[in-house]
Amino acid sequence: MVLNKVLYAPWRKDYWTSNTKKNSKNSKTCVFCHPSDSEVIFSTKTAYIQANKYPYAAGQLLIIVKRHVNQIIDLTSKERIDIFNLIDLSIFALKIYMNPEGFNVGCSIGEVAGESISHLHFHVLPRRKGDIGWNRLCDFEVVSISPEQVVNDIKKIIQKHKLKTKFDL
Repeated sequence: MVLNKVLYAPWRKDYWTSNTKKNSKNSKTCVFCHPSDSEVIFSTKTAYIQANKYPYAAGQLLIIVKRHVNQIIDLTSKERIDIFNLIDLSIFALKIYMNPEGFNVGCSIGEVAGESISHLHFHVLPRRKGDIGWNRLCDFEVVSISPEQVVNDIKKIIQKHKLKTKFDL
């Protein structure tokens, strides 16, 4: 058991020292409104998957609506369908890629709920017993996979297993 240890996640420092949070309030400067091609794992007309650049867990993916909205109630029916199909696809691909024991899926709406980017997105976190989590402070291992590696590997899995067809995307 590990107690009173400080865990260092250097990849998150760039996020906390950037203007990403402030810039996300405006669709012209929002990072989710203007992803680079190299960041997007898979895309539909209304939403896309990308690896979290500053992950809480190895392999963490984000499902992001393309329109600059921040409320679930503002989604169109097509956006809702695409988002949940992309969540399904992400879980399926991550099972092949990492074989985790479970998943956290969710989103935070509003700063008091933990939202850090004001653009609706869902998190898909692969989980293992002992992972560092919101409620786990001891008995853990740290597993590291770079977001770039996740992007490349999940793209290959989607193609190899024909997941676009399987999830009607």
